Amino acid sequence: MAASSTTATLPRIDLRSSQLGKEAAFKTWRAAVPQYAISIPNDDLTDFAMDLSAWLLQKIVFTHGHTSPCRLERKAENLSDGYDNIVFLLFMKGLWVGEADGRPFSSEDGDICLLDASKPFHVVTTQASYAMVNVPRQTFMEAAPDVTIPHGHILRSASGWILAEHLTALCRYLPNMHKAEAERMAAATLTLMASSLAELTGTDHLAKGSLISAVRLRVERHIERHIGSPDLTPDMICHELDIPRSTLYRAFSPFGGILSYIQKRRLDAARALLFHPEEHRSVGEIAQALGFGNITSFTRSFERQFGCSPREARQSGSTYISSSQMLFEHWRQAVARGG
Repeated sequence: MAASSTTATLPRIDLRSSQLGKEAAFKTWRAAVPQYAISIPNDDLTDFAMDLSAWLLQKIVFTHGHTSPCRLERKAENLSDGYDNIVFLLFMKGLWVGEADGRPFSSEDGDICLLDASKPFHVVTTQASYAMVNVPRQTFMEAAPDVTIPHGHILRSASGWILAEHLTALCRYLPNMHKAEAERMAAATLTLMASSLAELTGTDHLAKGSLISAVRLRVERHIERHIGSPDLTPDMICHELDIPRSTLYRAFSPFGGILSYIQKRRLDAARALLFHPEEHRSVGEIAQALGFGNITSFTRSFERQFGCSPREARQSGSTYISSSQMLFEHWRQAVARGG
């Protein structure tokens, strides 16, 4: 007889160097997260140790782990893989330093760092403990449609500290939770994450650090909401957000300009749809839905960006990961092969 929803086992993955051995555990870890470049000092595994557990909570993946000193990097050349998650990283113990959007950051025990996996970043740590929540961008935007996503920002606020306490409690209690309980906790976690960012949106905290960064965050959010609109132009953005044209262009000059940024986000979205196993629209229909008025122009732009045509991308059998369920299953398979 099938288990009831209140007693069903929560999906879980464990990866431990004490069980697999140092080399096998490290190789398995890297295979499980191909979106990131992971390295250890001097490539020396002599003192390497890791202990990682991950749980699938509906639309989010929660991870708790301990690791030896290492470096985790999301490289610019890998961004076209379409991995588009928002990551909340709780630094529980150890020294963490990193860089996101060209800005350095460092952490104290109990800090939460917000990372946008559609952008480059790196984190370097000593012997450390952490908790991490991976949320697909679409899931997060549905839960928090009116908040900004400040890449590399450390959440040092009342709501951020409450979220940190909540994630710490999940580390303790998830191992003994039933599936139904954990799914309720997933909804609460999304609410707390949204609240921690809403507090930033409602203040001038970001603007104090950089007016340009604050403008960029507002525009990025607007672009994500209107990615398929053929009217998504610099003039429309300036008009709807009341931003001077010169400020808009300055904010996106590091990305090759605002038009280049819009096109890249549209191409990334197109690639994600082409790889999705349940997407059955034609290439032309996808291009039109994302604001490309000319299929020939779309195909040429796609080939320049990704090195293959849209049809070739669809037929490539890519391992593109578009949901938490797919992410968790990829991790599970990597650990199973490693074991």
